[in-house]
Amino acid sequence: MLNRKFIATLLIAAGHCLIGTATLDAADTALKKLRIGYPSHSASMYPIYVTKEAKLLEKHGLDGEMIYVQGVQMVQVHVAGQLDVTTTSGLVTLQSSVSGADLILLANSIDMHLMKLTTHPGINGPADLKGKSIAVTRFGSLTDLIVRPLLVNWGLDPKKDVTLLQIGSQRDIATAIALKKVDAGVLSFPTSYYAERTGLKTLYDFTESGSEIPTTTVAISREYGKKNRDSVLRFLRAYLEGHKRFLTDRALSIRALRKYGGIEDDETLAYTYDLFSTRIVRRIPTITTQSVDNALKLLGETMPKAKERKASEFIDTSYMDELERTGFIKSLWP
Repeated sequence: MLNRKFIATLLIAAGHCLIGTATLDAADTALKKLRIGYPSHSASMYPIYVTKEAKLLEKHGLDGEMIYVQGVQMVQVHVAGQLDVTTTSGLVTLQSSVSGADLILLANSIDMHLMKLTTHPGINGPADLKGKSIAVTRFGSLTDLIVRPLLVNWGLDPKKDVTLLQIGSQRDIATAIALKKVDAGVLSFPTSYYAERTGLKTLYDFTESGSEIPTTTVAISREYGKKNRDSVLRFLRAYLEGHKRFLTDRALSIRALRKYGGIEDDETLAYTYDLFSTRIVRRIPTITTQSVDNALKLLGETMPKAKERKASEFIDTSYMDELERTGFIKSLWP
């Protein structure tokens, strides 16, 4: 009897050990949580949409949660530590970093502005904007940051000669212009495309500036990077592979934009994919000092202390350099 009890005890103990080992193994293989912020349902976020839809985050060991936070508020949420990675305008991130936020840029998928200053048909030129209202999403957002220097270049004081209004979403801005509740507004693609199809006028296309600019960037805090370098590298591997899938898998990419970008009709989806895959999204999203210097110069027109800063203070190329050195980028684009 004692022997039987002893053997039973051993079997139970062994069972507990096996269960414990299984639990540890499961923990070892669990996906790492990653909170990914994005600021708009816009085609400019195309690379992260495809990365998510193609399940590339999971492939690289990440449980990526996509979190939508509108415009400049997303940077504030990131600074507060409630996001791990953000894909957003480099201008918006730099505005915060110049003011002391612990945020750095790692990559840049799009290096041109995709915004247009759109008006109702009654506005025929810049001079007609004097005394009129212009809608932006939020003060401090990309729509706000790029329109102020443009107005100055046109000889208009953004604080005196026009009334800038916070409207909210891109769709709300387009609707307000169409109903003549405002005279103009800054629209991003594809909202600007829809607006033109309904008869609204493009007064200025910001792509005409010709300057390389960090438009769709990847940003982290320095503190997060120090503690989670492996997670950041995993994210970038997934993100770079997302670029490859975007440029080579039309069906998946259109499905991703339909799901995350708020576009429903097939004609616009096809047009958007063809435009972004041939002219806009970069194959390898390396961030350059030139693009950040251009952004700082643009910010400096309304934020004087930005003129005194250098691009090297706000970028960290070591992550992309490591992916280049270890052959990962070459494996995607031999």
